[in-house]
Amino acid sequence: MRYPHRNIMTRTLLLVGLFMVLITACKKDGAIPAYVLIEPPVVVDAAGQGISSKITDMWVYVNDQPAGVWEPGKRIPLIASGNANVKLIAGVRKNGITDDRIQYPFYATWQQQVDLVPEQTLTLAPQFRYYDNLNIWLADFNTGLRFDTVDCTASMVLVDSDSTLVDQGLRNGRINLDPEHSMYRGVSSGDPFTNTGNVALLEVDYRSDTRLLIGVRYTLSGVQYEVAYLYAVPTRKADGSMPWNKIYVDLGEPWNAGGALDKRFYIKAQLENGATSGVVEVDNIKLVRP
Repeated sequence: MRYPHRNIMTRTLLLVGLFMVLITACKKDGAIPAYVLIEPPVVVDAAGQGISSKITDMWVYVNDQPAGVWEPGKRIPLIASGNANVKLIAGVRKNGITDDRIQYPFYATWQQQVDLVPEQTLTLAPQFRYYDNLNIWLADFNTGLRFDTVDCTASMVLVDSDSTLVDQGLRNGRINLDPEHSMYRGVSSGDPFTNTGNVALLEVDYRSDTRLLIGVRYTLSGVQYEVAYLYAVPTRKADGSMPWNKIYVDLGEPWNAGGALDKRFYIKAQLENGATSGVVEVDNIKLVRP
């Protein structure tokens, strides 16, 4: 089951606000809500093994009626009782922007039959899966690199993983920057994504003490164009720790040029603002398309 994708900032406030008004009205009429609490959701593969993800929001439906958009961990009031079908659609932050949250188009809707009891709280533990028959380009770094270096002095190397990511595998990629190796630029290798339409999401796990640029490249009318699309902000904290983060990047937008050929994406890191060293680590780089 798929529902229309929406930008949620305004719609979320309207949905939640309207729903709370309805709850208040129903309480005045004698209705008592039941509650559900959604635990942090996970994404699993066909074998049920966890996959890296960063789901930040849930579109909630009860018996196919909208019940608002909620963050995991919130207790959600529902004006319903008895047997009910609860459906959840996973939402992510498009391009890592807090104010631009979307339904992730490649995670299938999760649903469960539940028994709702007024004044009682039911805990849900959703597990999302990718839809079948998707086109997926994956660089998991377990068997090698899938990037061609272009006009750069630094290189990416394989390093043993620290297993702090879900399904991280044996290795991840690392870019070390210094004054003699001040810039890295890697272009996706293999077949180009020429037939990609306007729906294409790039998933990137990364951690860094410098910015990571994500851009696209394509050829149009015999001319090669390069679009620097967005920066993934450093994850290094004041205490020196450098945790992993995940970003979902909309590549359908910068690739959306009629007649474009040889579509590829690239990642780039370089020393900035007088820095003399820098490090970027990446893993589970995945381009997902219909």
